Amino acid sequence: MQFFWVNLGATHKEAKKGQFLWAPLSSRSKHGIEQFRTHWDNVARVRTGDLIFCYHDNYIRGIAIAQFDSYVAERPPRASFKEWQKEGHRVDISYSELKRPIRSDEIAEIYIAKFDPRTQPRLFNSVKGINQIYMASLPADAGQFLLEQAGILVDYEDSMIDSGSPQKVSSTTRTALIEARVGQGAFRSGLLGRWDGRCALTGLGNPNLLVASHIHAWSLANNVERLDTDNGLLLAAHIDRLFDSGLISFSQNGELLISDKLKKAERYILRLDEFTTINRLSDGNRMYLAKHRERFSFG
Repeated sequence: MQFFWVNLGATHKEAKKGQFLWAPLSSRSKHGIEQFRTHWDNVARVRTGDLIFCYHDNYIRGIAIAQFDSYVAERPPRASFKEWQKEGHRVDISYSELKRPIRSDEIAEIYIAKFDPRTQPRLFNSVKGINQIYMASLPADAGQFLLEQAGILVDYEDSMIDSGSPQKVSSTTRTALIEARVGQGAFRSGLLGRWDGRCALTGLGNPNLLVASHIHAWSLANNVERLDTDNGLLLAAHIDRLFDSGLISFSQNGELLISDKLKKAERYILRLDEFTTINRLSDGNRMYLAKHRERFSFG
C-alpha cells in the first residue's frame, strides 16, 4: 500500500461526485516548451488499493482508495479541467469524508520535522503553508501519522499488514503484528527479556515507564521486521519519544547521537549527558539503526 496527498481546488466536487482524480501528462510554457511535473507524474504511480488523503480549503477532508491502477485517459469534459492538455493520468477512486477533518496548520510542525524531507514533492513551504502542487507521494510513516490524526488507523491496519507480506497472513500472526505496532504482545515480551527489563540507554527498570520501541518504524517495515526482536529497543518513555521523533539516534557502537534540533537547555533538562551509550547491541540492532540514522539524516 502506498500513500499519497492530493490538493483538490476547483476539482474538489469532481473528485467527490465523479469518484476520480486526473492530472495532465504535461503542459507547455509560454515559449512552447513541453514541461513535466513530479506532482502530476505521481498520479501515474497510483496502484489499486493505494490510499490518498484529499485536501481542500485548509483541511484534509476525505480519504480516497484507488479502485484500479492509474491509466492514461482524455481530459474530463468539465470546466475545472479546461486549461489542461487533452491527455492525462486518471485514477478511479472510492471517496469518503473524514468524520474528523485535519487542519493543515495543526500538523505542519510535526510533519515538516519528521516527514516532509521524504515527501515528493514537499508539501509545506517556508511559512508552513501547503505548496501549490497536485499530488505528493508520502512515506509510509507519514501515512500512518495522518491516519492516527484522523482517528481511523484501525480501519486500515489490516490493509497495511496485508501489504507487508507476499503471503497470506494467519490470524495468529495478524494479532501479533497489531500488538507489536503499539509495543505490546510477544514483541514487548521479547524486548523485556532481551534488555533484562531495563531501558537500554538509562537502565530504568520500572515496567510502567518502558516502551517497546521499533528501531525501523512499524509502518516502514515488512511483517518479518515488525516482529523481529532485533528491530527493537526497550526505552524509557521520554527516550522513546526522542528516538521516535528523530531527535536522537545511536551509532554502530551504540553511542548516543543528538540532533541539532534539540537545544542545549533541553539536553540538560533531559540529562542526556549522563547516558551516552547503549551496550550489548546485536548485529541485527546495528542493521536497523543504520536505517534509523538514514531516515533522520544523521551523518
